[in-house]
Amino acid sequence: MKLFTFIAFFITFGSLVFTSCEREALPVYPGTIVQIDTVFVEGANLTYPTFTGSDTSGDRFYAFSGSSSTDFSSMSGTDWTYELWIKVDPEALIGDPNEPSGQTAGGASISERSRNFELYLIEDSNADYAIKYNRLDDDNLPLGTMESSNSGINLKFDEWVHVAISRSSTDGLAKFYINGTLIDSSSDPLWIQPVNDTWLDFNYMYRGGNMNFFKGSFDNIRISYIDRYPTEFEPDQFERFTVDNNTFLQMDLDNNLTPFDPVSDYDKVEIKGVYSYYIQVINTVFWTSEDYVLETD
Repeated sequence: MKLFTFIAFFITFGSLVFTSCEREALPVYPGTIVQIDTVFVEGANLTYPTFTGSDTSGDRFYAFSGSSSTDFSSMSGTDWTYELWIKVDPEALIGDPNEPSGQTAGGASISERSRNFELYLIEDSNADYAIKYNRLDDDNLPLGTMESSNSGINLKFDEWVHVAISRSSTDGLAKFYINGTLIDSSSDPLWIQPVNDTWLDFNYMYRGGNMNFFKGSFDNIRISYIDRYPTEFEPDQFERFTVDNNTFLQMDLDNNLTPFDPVSDYDKVEIKGVYSYYIQVINTVFWTSEDYVLETD
C-alpha cells in the first residue's frame, strides 16, 4: 500500500513539474527593444550638437588652418573625402536655387572652405529642402555645381542625412552622395581642389563677414586623404569610424569638450586623426542624445 502511494505521488508530482515547465516557457518579446545609455552597448547611443542658427561672430564651428603639415595644407587636391551627418531644423534658412552662389542664395551653410567649395541648403519643389555643392574660384563664385534637387532624393526636416563629397585620382571622378546614393559626378578637372590654408567651416560661411548660419544638428564628421566612396554605400550613423592612416580629421561629436580659449569662452571638441590644431565650438551649442532602436523579428 505504501509502495502504491509513493508511485502515485511521484507520477502526480512529475506531471505537475512537466506542466509547469511547459507553461513558463519565455515568450518572444513583441515589438521593439530600446537600448538606453545605461546598457553600454557600443554604438547604441548617439550624442550630437544642435545649433541655434544665431547670426553672431561667436556662434561659429570651424577647424583652424595655419599652413602646417598637420592642418589643411597637407590635403591633396586630387584625392579626398568630406563627410558628415546633418539634421535640418524646419526654421533653417532655405536658399534660392536660382542664385549661383551660397552668398547670394541665402541658404544655411552646412560646410565650406572659402575659395574652395561650399555645401548649403536650397529649395526643392518635391521636398522640404535640397543640398547644393559648388566648387568655388578665387572670388567665391561657382566653377561647377551639383545639387540634390535634380535627383530622386527627397529630403525632409528633422531627419538625419549623410552628406559626402569625394574625389579620386584613380578615375578622375568627383562625386556627390546623399545617404550613400550617388547624386552627381564629374571627371572635369575643375573639381580638383586648390591646396591652401583656408579654414573648414561647418555651420556658417565667411564672405567678408559671417553669414548663413545653420539651424539643426551635426554628427560624425570625417575628412580623409583618400576617396572613401568609389561606389555607392550604406552609411550607418551609429558607426564610430576607425581611425587609420588616411584619416585627416575625425570628430565623433560625443560631447567630449574641454576649455580652449582663456580670453573667450570657447570650447575644444575631441579630435582624431592627423589634424593637430583645434576645432572652435560655438558657446551656444546644445548637446543632445538619442537611443538606438533595434528592430526584432
